[in-house]
Amino acid sequence: MAVTTDIRPLRADAQRNLGRVLDAAAEVLAERGPEASVDEIARRAGVGHATVFRRFPTKDQLIAAVARERLRQLCEFAETALANESAEAGFHDFMWRAAELHVHGGRLHECFDHCLELPEHAEVLALAARIVERAQAAGAVRADVTA
Repeated sequence: MAVTTDIRPLRADAQRNLGRVLDAAAEVLAERGPEASVDEIARRAGVGHATVFRRFPTKDQLIAAVARERLRQLCEFAETALANESAEAGFHDFMWRAAELHVHGGRLHECFDHCLELPEHAEVLALAARIVERAQAAGAVRADVTA
């Protein structure tokens, strides 16, 4: 499910279309989950079906691109939590921010089952484990809690 990346920078219009496709995909996937159609995503983005498939040859690759963005956000939340001097406050803030992202993501969480092998997924899990371990060491979280 790897997304191929072209080294050459995109033309300005292609970059705009890519952003519109990813935004539309996030919206449609949040509404419909992984059953969402690429045609609906293309319509919502205001581009042709071929424009989507030129960049993402399969729907799974498009789902992975959207999931990568969410996982990137979770990594940022986790890094901020680990930088917090208070392990308890860092744990609390991470949990709240992750929960808000989940709640506002609609059915997008269903798409993550298609992306468990992404390196970003493993990175989030590793960071979350550090947050939990740090909070446990500070006595802020029960010992039986896992990432």
